[in-house]
Amino acid sequence: MHIIEEISSLLKLVNTIHPQRVGELVTNGSIKLLVENNQLAEITTNHVFLCGHDITNKLFAKSDKLDKKIKLEELAIFFSRTSDSFLRLNHIGISYAVADINSEVSLIKSFLLNTYFNLYEEPSGDPNTKWLFVGDTANWESSLFEIVLTEDINNSENLWRPHFQIDIDTKLKQGELENHLIDCFGKDFIQWKLNIPGYGIVLEMGMLGSVQGTKIYLGVGTNTRNTQFHREKILQKLQ
Repeated sequence: MHIIEEISSLLKLVNTIHPQRVGELVTNGSIKLLVENNQLAEITTNHVFLCGHDITNKLFAKSDKLDKKIKLEELAIFFSRTSDSFLRLNHIGISYAVADINSEVSLIKSFLLNTYFNLYEEPSGDPNTKWLFVGDTANWESSLFEIVLTEDINNSENLWRPHFQIDIDTKLKQGELENHLIDCFGKDFIQWKLNIPGYGIVLEMGMLGSVQGTKIYLGVGTNTRNTQFHREKILQKLQ
């Protein structure tokens, strides 16, 4: 199956959890991520668009690798078990390698000219990596589109690149979340935890599968994740 078809299937599943809480994700024909009725992203049959610009090629791995079956059924079970704890779609996003980060940032900025949206950066702590978010933080609960750039064109594919990510906020305690993830996806599913020293684990992430080297990841926030603080204090608007 085409990677975009897999992404579409997963996003349609996200939209069944609590439609009133994922009101920005419209799955009528193509899948559109709307913010205040402005189209932030769109996934069609074979393409992904950001603010009307085709970014599909950013998702494709350059080598032909074996597929890893997408855990669609397992995700459906996870959502059914945790639907009462679901808060919102935090963001969808992509990660890929580039030859020059500054040039890529300039390209992304050009996508946003004359649109409703802004470009924000979260400090990554690594000069060769940028964590960028496209959207509008005026309403902190609105979903964003994340772009993780790594300046490493000679090693453009690894565990994390290229990938598409779905990230949700929940009310689950970290132990509860981890138990659900392991029960639904297996003990080896969790590949990364965002552990803030002195505060705790706010996010756990694992791979749902891959298509010819392009990975799809699921990130799930715990009840200690403070999305409002992230939007209002951590993200910095880029001019």
